Amino acid sequence: MTTCILRTSLTQVESTLRQAIALIGYRPQKSAIFIKPNLSNAGPPGQGLYTDPLIVEALVRIFDTPEVVIGEGCVVGRSAAHAFQGTAYSDLATPPRVSLLDLDEVKRYAAQWDFGVIRLPELLLSHEYINVAKMKTHIQTGVSLSLKNQKGLLLPVDKKRFHRKGLHSRIRELGSLVQPDLIIVDGIVALEGNGPWRFGTPVDMNLLIVGDDMIEVDNVCREIMGFAPEEAPHIPPMDELHTLGLPIEEVRRKFILDFPGYFTYRNLYEHINDSCSGCNISIYHAMKQLRSSLWGRVRFQLHAGRQRTDIIMGHPEKLPPNHGRIICLGDCTRLFAREHDLTFVAGCPPGSRRSRSHLLIQLQLTDRSYADRN
Repeated sequence: MTTCILRTSLTQVESTLRQAIALIGYRPQKSAIFIKPNLSNAGPPGQGLYTDPLIVEALVRIFDTPEVVIGEGCVVGRSAAHAFQGTAYSDLATPPRVSLLDLDEVKRYAAQWDFGVIRLPELLLSHEYINVAKMKTHIQTGVSLSLKNQKGLLLPVDKKRFHRKGLHSRIRELGSLVQPDLIIVDGIVALEGNGPWRFGTPVDMNLLIVGDDMIEVDNVCREIMGFAPEEAPHIPPMDELHTLGLPIEEVRRKFILDFPGYFTYRNLYEHINDSCSGCNISIYHAMKQLRSSLWGRVRFQLHAGRQRTDIIMGHPEKLPPNHGRIICLGDCTRLFAREHDLTFVAGCPPGSRRSRSHLLIQLQLTDRSYADRN
């Protein structure tokens, strides 16, 4: 196993990739390639949020195979078609050689693992698998790299189960079950702060990390980002790392991650806990609907300026300190809401029009006597 660290820019990415691939001695063994970027949702380029499409485009040119599949399974509540269309990825499809696939819709096989049976894309069996991750922080896992990127291989039901049953242990075990043939981490524009979403801050690292062992690659990246092993418990630690190119010490930069356990917008507090992205998407839709009308904006601004509202997701252990009115969002909070007699919005996630409307109403209420109980 060997991991290569090289400086680059987006204009030089193809030549840098060719150099790194030659240094580690990688050659595809199959005539069809499956590329899994980190594209969990649509978003602007150059912000450190997702794998830059220029890297994937370079791989398509480097490997002259008859078939290339670019596949992704987005966050719960989003589709890969939406993500592809909202980015330059849609331009990469050149049928019949290069195709874009939503992994939520592909054929799957049943694999035995320590937690029972999990259904994985058949592409992993038939194609050379290249994991192209992003270098960024993550409020639930410390960092998001190639091991975390494999969560996009899962069906939505399994993504939610990972959060409910132990995110770190399941990401680790998935890494034992599925090992990419080539791993690339896009650290050209990385992300620090309260990632992996828009609350993070872009960082110009100008790095590509390329290797043939996912555990080593993620340990190298973790070291570059200045995280201790216990700060990213889903990555099995390694005592010895084999690197080529630049030494870790030369490129190391301490990434900031100071998540207090919640996000705020005016007097609205979002408490993430161990929730999956589905509940976050529900809040996004409700807020978007509020902002779509003048009456909604006025009602929310009046309420947000007068009274704190805490939205709780996942499996909280206790009530937030100094909390205001509390809304428990999603089925994971059902028992907590019942125990503390709190407002509850059902759904896993609350994605239906009815549940979103319920959340929308709750965000505008100032009188708790209207709150639904469960």
